Amino acid sequence: MDYLNAKVVYGTTKFPFGIAKILAGFHSQSMGNYNVGSVLKAIELYQLLKKHKGQSNVVHFLNGERDVRHLGFFKRNFPNTKFCATFHKPSEVLNQTIPNPKALQKLDAAIAVGTNQVDFLKNWLQLENVAYIPHGVDTEFFGLNTSVKENNSLLFVGQHLRDFDTFNKTVPKLAAAIANLQIRVVIHPAYSSKIEPHSCVDILSDVNDEQLRTLYQQATLLYLPLLDSTACNSLLEAMACGLPIITTNVGGNANYLKNTSNILVESGNVDGFIDETIALLQDELRLTNMGKSSRNRAVELEWEKVTRDINGFYEKLS
Repeated sequence: MDYLNAKVVYGTTKFPFGIAKILAGFHSQSMGNYNVGSVLKAIELYQLLKKHKGQSNVVHFLNGERDVRHLGFFKRNFPNTKFCATFHKPSEVLNQTIPNPKALQKLDAAIAVGTNQVDFLKNWLQLENVAYIPHGVDTEFFGLNTSVKENNSLLFVGQHLRDFDTFNKTVPKLAAAIANLQIRVVIHPAYSSKIEPHSCVDILSDVNDEQLRTLYQQATLLYLPLLDSTACNSLLEAMACGLPIITTNVGGNANYLKNTSNILVESGNVDGFIDETIALLQDELRLTNMGKSSRNRAVELEWEKVTRDINGFYEKLS
């Protein structure tokens, strides 16, 4: 938000919380997540648009999977306002979690963060104005620190759409082939049971941003089998820290890793993950070059550059 010319709506109003909770209860979640915070944000948005009525405005729902309702009301009362939303979930997830996209079909435009979303969103939203704008990364915070780099250290981060089956199948074979292998898993405690215990695996929860950055910087490579993806923060943050990456060739990953020498393995290819990892850990020069290409790609996706595209999108929309 530091780079966007925008007013942020947080839902900070004097409207009674209890009444907002009752109003939220009338809304079906089949049209997207809508709760008491959504009601309060809608009220604050109305107050803000009323204050600037007559002006040409753009309202951007940063997370199109939640909070989007009442667009018919807003468009009738504020005809000079355009409404857009960014969608983060793959098409299958959107179909399952929002089986009724009626409210979303009143949007004037949408942003896809994965190239694999664009055609789906056009059809699902009945909307031609869908733009692909990649997710960005904070390259100032997530940066290089080669002084803490370790050997034979793999890092697995997150739980959403992670391929735990492939991860668990590969760990014993990797441990048998790689001396002193260490695998750190950063995961929410509610999902830690997804990781099968092994002597080389350390599970870390409640990790703050500074600790996570250090973990990226320490690791030899990011080891991240995925089921699907649009934009993956873990990939972006790892790239910004100059980390070589082995992940799955799904969703938007190929585009985010383009112009890098990072490794994309076909979905479910357990042997592929094992063979590529073993070969890579034995090739120091290749690791170094992959890390450099990761950092260079992250710089192309730093937020200051990405938000120029978002601001340009606003200008065209308004």
